[in-house]
Amino acid sequence: MIWCENLSSYLRSKNTPPQKSKNIDLNQSLTLLFSGIVAISTVVYAVLTSKLVKETRASRLIQITPDVQLYFEKAETETHFVYFIIENFGLGIASDVKFKIIKDFNKYEIEKLRLSNMGSFKNGIRHFYQKQRFKYFFTNLLENYEDKIKDWLEIEVSYRDIYNKEYHRNFCLKIDEILGTGKMLNPPDSYIGKIWFELSEIKKTLKKD
Repeated sequence: MIWCENLSSYLRSKNTPPQKSKNIDLNQSLTLLFSGIVAISTVVYAVLTSKLVKETRASRLIQITPDVQLYFEKAETETHFVYFIIENFGLGIASDVKFKIIKDFNKYEIEKLRLSNMGSFKNGIRHFYQKQRFKYFFTNLLENYEDKIKDWLEIEVSYRDIYNKEYHRNFCLKIDEILGTGKMLNPPDSYIGKIWFELSEIKKTLKKD
C-alpha cells in the first residue's frame, strides 16, 4: 500500500511542469531585454546631446564672429568709376581694425585718392559693426585704362572679436577681376534704373522743346 502511494506521488511529480522555473527564466529575459533597450537609448541620447551642444556652440560662435572683407565695386550708373569697399559681413563686432598696405596702387589720379590718406587706414576703425561698410572713390577707368587694369593692391587686415580673439587676413585686389560687371542695359533691368532712364528721356525731351 505504501509503495503504491509513493509511486503515485512520483508520477504526479513527473507529470507536473516546472512552472516556477519557467517564470524565472521569462523574467530574466525580460529584464535583460529592458536593460539593453535602456543602454541603447542612453547611448543614442548621449550622441544626440553631444551633437546639439556642438551645434549650439557653432551657432553662438557665428553670432560673435566678425568677417571683414575688402573689395572693388563699380558705380551703378558711371561704370568707369571704381570704388574701394570695406565691409563687415559677419554678425559680430570687429574691434581695433587696422590696415597695412603691403603693395599700393601706382596709378592714382591725385594724391588725395591714395588709400593711406583715408581715415580708416590712417586711424583704423575702433568698432566695426555688423553690415557696416565704408565706401571710397578709388579710380576712373577712363584714364590710363590699360595700366590700371594691370595694377593691384595687397593689404593686410587685423582685428579682434568681443572675446579679444585676433584675426589676420591678407587681400590681393585686382581691378581686372571686376571688368565687365556693372554694365547697364538700355533701358536698365532694375526698377531704380528704369526710373532713372525714364527721367533722363524726359529731360532730353524737355531740352529739345
